[in-house]
Amino acid sequence: MKNTFLGLALGGGGARGAAHIGVLKVFKKNNIIPEIISGTSIGAIIGAMFASNPNPDWILRRLQKFLMDPSTLFYSSLSTMIGRNFETMLEKSTKKIENKFAVIIGENRTQIINRQVIDEMLEFLLPVKRFEDLKIRLKVVASDIQTGDEEVYETGNLVEAIARSCSIPGYVGPTMDGDAMIVDGGVTSPTPIDTIRRECEFLIAINIDRGNLPKLKNPNMLEIIKRADLISNRRLAELNLNNADYVISPDVLGLHWSEYDQFSLLVKNGIKAAEKEISMIKDQIRKKSNFFYKMEKLFSIS
Repeated sequence: MKNTFLGLALGGGGARGAAHIGVLKVFKKNNIIPEIISGTSIGAIIGAMFASNPNPDWILRRLQKFLMDPSTLFYSSLSTMIGRNFETMLEKSTKKIENKFAVIIGENRTQIINRQVIDEMLEFLLPVKRFEDLKIRLKVVASDIQTGDEEVYETGNLVEAIARSCSIPGYVGPTMDGDAMIVDGGVTSPTPIDTIRRECEFLIAINIDRGNLPKLKNPNMLEIIKRADLISNRRLAELNLNNADYVISPDVLGLHWSEYDQFSLLVKNGIKAAEKEISMIKDQIRKKSNFFYKMEKLFSIS
């Protein structure tokens, strides 16, 4: 028998993570509270906020207050990102010279956004700073791009763990930890299902993948490479979703991770997606928590 019954995996996706809040609002209303949470990037942030204070309305208010504060480093950094996507940024980072493309990004440059932006945000959003002070167990996922391994944090410094999980490659510089080079958890676990799969009997995953990809227009070499890599990663992520007992995929409007101006609409779409599935989820939870169902599963294995 596993240690806990209900687990929740929260996927990464920047601004699209607002949909997580909408789903959590419906869960809270229906008394569905996870016993263990795993999170990648924005999923780690919202997971940590919920694990410290299981009140989605508080999470929403806190995030809105931060996002609307023009004095923050995040606000000023975001103003340069809104309306862009990685393809357009790559286009600005290349130059066509006599039918050849030359990369004009500085060879020593590892980031666009300073790590201080992430630290400032987490200091404001998180009421507790250590895993041990959370009310619900939490696992935060990052990635080591030296080895390709998933890095999982569940004890110690909560702020540092989540900052690593939010370090989007090419945007925020990696964290060096010995020989390891730690970046965003989405590289290895876009929705960290396997991270807690063995520790819960019923696992719900909230998938906030971008959905349909925007059409490329006259792509250059780097854009083609990026798109091919993205497609490969998405196929692997889709296979991983099969390991969850239930998957909720809110309509995230195909938004880029930096489009925080659609925050309120994404929350509403999260609510809509969860309300559509909540009856089925409650039925599945009742079935799996039933004693006779557990005995049937036990004897079928033996």
